[in-house]
Amino acid sequence: MRKLFQHIRIEALLFLVFAALIWFVMTVSATTIERQFTMSFTADASVVDSYWMQDSTLTTAVTVRSKGLSALFMRQFNGLELTFSAKNSIRANSIGLFILPDDIDRILLERFGGDYDFSFSAQSDTFYFSTSALITKSLPINFDAQRVKLPEGYRWISSPIISPTEIEITGPEWAIPTGAIGLDIPQTQWKGRKRENIKLQEFGNGLTQSANKTVITGYSDLWVEDRFSTEVEWDGRKHEVQVWLSGPFSLLKPQEWGQYVNIALHAVEDGVGLDVDSKSSLVTVLSYSPKILVHSQR
Repeated sequence: MRKLFQHIRIEALLFLVFAALIWFVMTVSATTIERQFTMSFTADASVVDSYWMQDSTLTTAVTVRSKGLSALFMRQFNGLELTFSAKNSIRANSIGLFILPDDIDRILLERFGGDYDFSFSAQSDTFYFSTSALITKSLPINFDAQRVKLPEGYRWISSPIISPTEIEITGPEWAIPTGAIGLDIPQTQWKGRKRENIKLQEFGNGLTQSANKTVITGYSDLWVEDRFSTEVEWDGRKHEVQVWLSGPFSLLKPQEWGQYVNIALHAVEDGVGLDVDSKSSLVTVLSYSPKILVHSQR
């Protein structure tokens, strides 16, 4: 008898718990809860259209309504910080960048689904971000050709140059640097014909530049002195001429040096004179002989 009585008491207790649970669920389901929370919405970009977002975070009060079990979890909106796509949500006009309540509502619905209703103080509100217009400036690249080192005995055939010599930087005016852009010159010695890419400094998030490198080109050669022999003909007779030249090694080769000098004969008081001069700014005539090819007979 005692066991039967205890069994009845347990079943009665379970029934009361179940009934209370049903009552709780039905009560919660029928009750709409409304709370206002302060939320922050941060765009995932700092440049949109032709504007720079000085502050990409918008903080505003949002009223949240819900009923049923979802209402029990409304605390998650307290101090909520949410990142959203600037490309898909932020709008632009002549004043700057802004977002509408409908856009914020869509962001929240995408995150939390349809269990909650969101509203703002006024549906006509327009939430503007603090922005500044973008500008574009051309900055020269500071290049000192004398800082490019040559090996001993080398000279420039073509002095080093860079391309481009300037770049365009786009961003808010206050963030764009002034003056020339510094350039790290390679410490290796420049030997022969070379082309080298030099990376330019980067100017931070939000600034864009037309190029991130410049190219140095130059042509150097070993400077040599050498003597060469050739022949000239006068009055049916060949005469040997010695020419002493200075210039780039690549030009002063036995079979090629002659194209860079001009040998001419002319009449002088003592007979027939010899003139040797350079056709190239890179080749220097140091000396030649004879100066008088044929002496006059007196």
